[in-house]
Amino acid sequence: MQKSIRLSIPAAALALAALVVAGFAGIGAYVDEERQRDLLQWEARLGLVADAKSDAASRLLDNQRREVVELAGNASLRFYLWQIEQARQSGPTAGDLGALGYLRNLVLASASRYGYLDAGGQLPANLSNPRTTGMAVLDVRLNTVVVTPGLTGVAATFADIGRRALEQPGRVHVALMPDEHDRAVIAAAIAVGSLPGTDAGDALGVVLGVRSAELELYPMLIRGPAFGEDNEALLLERRGDTVALLSPTRDGSAPLRRTLPVDRADLAEASAVKEPGRFVELDNYRGESVLQVTRSIRGLDWVLAQQVDAVQALSLGDERRRFLFTALTLLLLFLVAVALAAWRHGSSVRARAQAAELADRAYRLQRQTDLLHNITDNLDALTILVTRDQRVLFTNQAMAAAVGATIGSLIGGNLAAVVESAVKRELQSGIEASASRRATVHRLLSMAVRGVDRTFSASFIPVERIGGERQPTLIVLSDITEVQQSQQRQTDLLRRLVLTLVSAIDRHDPYSADHARRMTEVADALARELGFSDEERSTLNLAASLANIGKIMIPVEILTKTAPLSPEEQQLLKKHVELGLELLRGLEFEGPVTEIIAQKQERPDGRGYPQGLAGERITLAGQVLAVANGFVALVSPRAWRDGLTVRAAVAELQRMADAQFDRRVIAALVHVVENRRDWSQWEQGEART
Repeated sequence: MQKSIRLSIPAAALALAALVVAGFAGIGAYVDEERQRDLLQWEARLGLVADAKSDAASRLLDNQRREVVELAGNASLRFYLWQIEQARQSGPTAGDLGALGYLRNLVLASASRYGYLDAGGQLPANLSNPRTTGMAVLDVRLNTVVVTPGLTGVAATFADIGRRALEQPGRVHVALMPDEHDRAVIAAAIAVGSLPGTDAGDALGVVLGVRSAELELYPMLIRGPAFGEDNEALLLERRGDTVALLSPTRDGSAPLRRTLPVDRADLAEASAVKEPGRFVELDNYRGESVLQVTRSIRGLDWVLAQQVDAVQALSLGDERRRFLFTALTLLLLFLVAVALAAWRHGSSVRARAQAAELADRAYRLQRQTDLLHNITDNLDALTILVTRDQRVLFTNQAMAAAVGATIGSLIGGNLAAVVESAVKRELQSGIEASASRRATVHRLLSMAVRGVDRTFSASFIPVERIGGERQPTLIVLSDITEVQQSQQRQTDLLRRLVLTLVSAIDRHDPYSADHARRMTEVADALARELGFSDEERSTLNLAASLANIGKIMIPVEILTKTAPLSPEEQQLLKKHVELGLELLRGLEFEGPVTEIIAQKQERPDGRGYPQGLAGERITLAGQVLAVANGFVALVSPRAWRDGLTVRAAVAELQRMADAQFDRRVIAALVHVVENRRDWSQWEQGEART
């Protein structure tokens, strides 16, 4: 008998130690899960603010690009600038002085219309009033031709951006820089193209637009939802091995004056420029721990970093987690004490005393359980502990309220009796997956809460043992409805942007009206015939809608010219693919949209453009887009010819099979045309436009 007792002591000690280890592991995992939930909430909050600020800054810069592009593309401006350049070469005349006056009036009118003359404020009449905003026109030697009043030092201050604009015609260059008065300004420059039919070079000069960063850009970093915690929004740019701070900082540093090393792995600003879009918890430039979300600025290498003081942001959560850890630890120790007491006082002689003591401890346990309820009932997450047969062991008030019940009615009952059938299947699947893997499983599920459908991130956490129950599962449901709605708004924004771009193409080229819609319809029909998946068809349709966006950058005179195009005009027209890709750069699409657009004019024989791809190097989606573009172009009239009939267009494409178009796609087009009688109406419809 004594030997049996001696053997049971080590086994009991080992079991008790395992219970303590499992208990502390469960407490640590639960507390860590609470911290991760707080971080997710802050990531969502900071992300919404960063999205709004980056979008506002991007719109400001897009408008400034559009303004200089519109002025540089003005035919009158190019003509006057050409006349002035000719006069400087052959000697001024009265007509040339008149051209300078006309050019000055045109620039002043444009600057007033775009709002470049409204900033800067008013000073007394006897003082100078240097502006931080204005517009200017420079010649090819970067000498000032015309400048709006108050904008000084143009040739010296903006020579570098003007030179880059001349070196890369057709591209708008944007820079954040100090002016001659050391004030931060946003400068946008684009080369002015030469007049058609003249012997001028690649450009006649440069159009420059300058806006005050202090008045128009930096206030956008301050506006937005207010935080109770210390927060800051920064504009950053990677410049080689350093991070440049483009905006003012809270410690009083002026914009464009401060740089940081990019190789600092523990620096929030370095992380922002290396991997924009991430949520991190790192030290900032002041050595303070911050939570940071970053967003790229559209069309530039700038990054917006939205930061909040990590200590302040997580202080309430840390206090709550410390309280949780202390309470749960006390509860675990109490359970261990109960187990020890039961083991030590298990003899039948002291059964009555043991029963009284256990009753007293049960009362204390109930108090601890009530304390645990008081803690978990103040959490937003729905929490419930169930056995493998879905019998409820524990739940909090949030879960009870979500299913329209009370905690007392749920404890001991079956979870399946109070949730919808669809939710029941999802919960059962998660419980089984967690139990079989013995690891935490994460799922997304929808559940109606007070009659409103909500989306939850469900975590199924396996627990080794609770009391007499083995392998129960802790289910934590976090409401992520607002996060998903924010993502949907971003998707809707991209869809509206695509529709706007397609409308802009149709308005710019009257002979290509409805071209994008029809090309999308043909491409989708071919994709169906060739067995594309729904995802592949969606990507191809988006590429077809935006395929001709580059024609916005081609002068209307070339697109509507009835006479044959000159070699220079043909080369400019061929650049519409590259121009379109440049316009779409920086946009994030689901799928290889830009790669398909880039292959629209490629040919199997390698004689296409812009890259001269051949054979298998052209994707099947690119071949489909090429055939769809060619077919719609043939049946549509142009300025120099009438449209072909559908059958004549198909015959022409068959003649160019293997050399210019993929034979598989041509065969699919033949089969589709036989079943699409409605396409023949395009011939009459185009003839009337």
